[in-house]
Amino acid sequence: MTRHLSSLQFMNTFSTKLEKALNNLSLAQYPPDAVRSMRKFTSTEVAALLGVTEAYIRQVSLKGQGPEPETTATGKRLYSVEQVLDLRMHLAEKARKKWINPRRVKGEDCQIIAITNFKGGSSKTATTIHLGHWLALRGYRVLAVDMDPQASLTSLQGALPGFDYREGDTLYSAIRFDDPVPTEKIIHQTHIIGFDVICAGLELTEFETAVTLEMRKSGGTSFLLRVSQALEQIVDSYDIVLLDCAPSLNFLTLSSLTAATGVLIPVPAHMLDVDSTGKFLELAASYMQILDEAGAGARWDFAKFLITKFEANDHPQANMQALMRQVFGEDLLLNSVSKSTAVADALTWKQSLYEVQRSRFSAPKTYDRAIESINAANAEIESLITMAWRREQ
Repeated sequence: MTRHLSSLQFMNTFSTKLEKALNNLSLAQYPPDAVRSMRKFTSTEVAALLGVTEAYIRQVSLKGQGPEPETTATGKRLYSVEQVLDLRMHLAEKARKKWINPRRVKGEDCQIIAITNFKGGSSKTATTIHLGHWLALRGYRVLAVDMDPQASLTSLQGALPGFDYREGDTLYSAIRFDDPVPTEKIIHQTHIIGFDVICAGLELTEFETAVTLEMRKSGGTSFLLRVSQALEQIVDSYDIVLLDCAPSLNFLTLSSLTAATGVLIPVPAHMLDVDSTGKFLELAASYMQILDEAGAGARWDFAKFLITKFEANDHPQANMQALMRQVFGEDLLLNSVSKSTAVADALTWKQSLYEVQRSRFSAPKTYDRAIESINAANAEIESLITMAWRREQ
């Protein structure tokens, strides 16, 4: 029997159609001549970001100190993201609050955090973008690196000026074995001050083949150092680097885990996701044993599990959360990230919740619950970073 459907024709047809449709959608959201900008923040939000009272922010403004905010007809003060950073640095000069300028100081290493799991759909990219934006708004210098050929983190940046993955403008250019480019050449600044990105594309899959060929020629585990060597070139410019890993334990993920100083494993509280995470850990352990025996084992400041997409009123999820708490103990973050249509909507708009105006949501309280959940988890992760720096709070 002759089968009529050509696999090549099928794949080519729909990859082309889908790419065209998504490009058109992206152009509608962000035309080539559009300049993407961050929303402005109320004095209440600014006070929360700076860790001071709103009354103090108002007092500073009335005295004519720090940046001059925009004042609406109703008297509300609005600050741009650049002004939030300027105000932070202004207050830091007065040293009224310790670590109001949180950037690392001499003796504190750049924290490189790998966000990883076997399972697709565990919210790795959502975790990365929200953690990255939170840390940037908190005053840190953040670099987010897309390690996934599917390039979801890259897609969330919208139309980055000058970026074209087909022209080699991805991480692979900096980690390839033959003629790698300087890492600084593939870094893109975003519309959020303090938040830069290194993008991904399909060519990242070539790293797997390149490693195989390199191992045939020279053997050993030198491929594990490719990501750390690329990052070493630019870490002096950043406080925190976030690695958004692919949902697989491939050579690139192993190289990322070797470069990392900390690891974050997002896990939805569902049986299949937890079971998949168990298999991920088992496989990772077998690889780590081999690497330890070869003298290339990874050492981290912390490794934590984070429950994502959590619905507290769902009894099976509540039971699974209890099981995870029993198994993981203190290595499971206290705060879970709630499942929310607000997050799904924001990501559809290629934005994090920090970028979207609360008024854009038809049910603002849904936004409030989602942002409260994400803020709590991000604050807990931030505390892990400052603990690694051995800071006294």
